[in-house]
Amino acid sequence: MSVQNTNDTRAIKFGLRFYIGMLLLTTNQPLGWGAVLICNAIAIDKQNIFFTYLGFVFYALSWGMLGLGVLLAGPEGIHYSRLLLQRAWRYCARFFKRGQR
Repeated sequence: MSVQNTNDTRAIKFGLRFYIGMLLLTTNQPLGWGAVLICNAIAIDKQNIFFTYLGFVFYALSWGMLGLGVLLAGPEGIHYSRLLLQRAWRYCARFFKRGQR
C-alpha cells in the first residue's frame, strides 16, 4: 500500500497552446473596442458609414478571439486572464489619476 502526499505542490507546466490562449484572452477586449473607436473616428472624418461597419466586423472578430482563447487556455487560462486584466485596469486607473493632479 502506497501513501500519497496530499500536499503535492509540483509546478504546473503550461504549453504553447495555453500561452496562445492567454494572449487571445487578454488582447481581445482592447483590440475589439480599439478597432470600433478608431473605425468610427475614421467614419466621422470621412463621412462614410463603411468604416463603422468595418469597426463592428473587427469587434465581432474579437469575440471569435475570446472563444478560441477559452478553448485553448481552458479554465486556468480564464482565471489567470481575469487577474491580468484586473491588474491592468487598476494600473491604468492609477496612471490616469496621477495625470489629473
